[in-house]
Amino acid sequence: MAAGDAISLYLYLCPLNLPGLSSELQAYLLDTLPLDEQQKVMRYRMAPAREKGLLVRCYLRALLSKAHTQLNQSQLNSDIGGAIAPSEWRFDYLDKGKPMLSKAFFARSHLVFNLSHSGDYMLLAIAKSPQLELGVDIERLRQNTNIHAILNHYFTRQEREALLALPSARQRQRFFDLWALKESYIKAKGLGLALSLKSFYFELSETQHQALNFKGLDARQGRLEQAVRLFLVKEDSQQTDLGNDPQQAQPAAGWQSMLWQLGDEYRFALSLSSADPLDLRCEMVSAQALLSE
Repeated sequence: MAAGDAISLYLYLCPLNLPGLSSELQAYLLDTLPLDEQQKVMRYRMAPAREKGLLVRCYLRALLSKAHTQLNQSQLNSDIGGAIAPSEWRFDYLDKGKPMLSKAFFARSHLVFNLSHSGDYMLLAIAKSPQLELGVDIERLRQNTNIHAILNHYFTRQEREALLALPSARQRQRFFDLWALKESYIKAKGLGLALSLKSFYFELSETQHQALNFKGLDARQGRLEQAVRLFLVKEDSQQTDLGNDPQQAQPAAGWQSMLWQLGDEYRFALSLSSADPLDLRCEMVSAQALLSE
């Protein structure tokens, strides 16, 4: 892909709270997974966790196949291989646990993906861009989280000061906004907590609200709430928490991050290692889509 071309990026919002999902349907979905993933699902002792673990895996497989097919149909002279059934996909994991396609299936599809789940939803991002680092995070705003006990440990001075300058009613919202952004960048890098949360920070500023429509059953609308800038902190300055020297941090060249709000309870963030424009294709997925695969 030439520099400046738009990156086709699929965002799927998938419901995880499905009271009508019968034991028979769960057994059917479980049988579509390879044995090792069936065993991981069955390790969950509590039924709600077991159901969510099952749905996350089945959504991922079904939507990888869907995105792969759509990209194959939409790109002329594509080097993407033939259709891949949901049950076929195989995965590898980086040292810190980030899932990725196995070498064989990455060679066939050139897809990169990342997923996150919180509360009643899973968010999945898929793109065809072999060198792209991609991370997403969805967060449910929780009233019982002691945000002030966390600020000093995981937020930089800039983030803390900007948050505490807000009216108290908005501080909790800003905390979860920043947490979603920081998680999305960490997941894009694939280093887990080996990457210090104080080695980068985000500046948020007001912007005109932009709607992000999720097409499909029970379509929802997300709102772009903030303009986001990512800064990287020099390694030798992290111990001093940047002090007051703005020269200790530089804008992250070649990266972009975005933050949306989904209703009053959820927000989600996207970080990726490209400054190219995005062709976002957003869809709210129904569980019935899994049964037709």
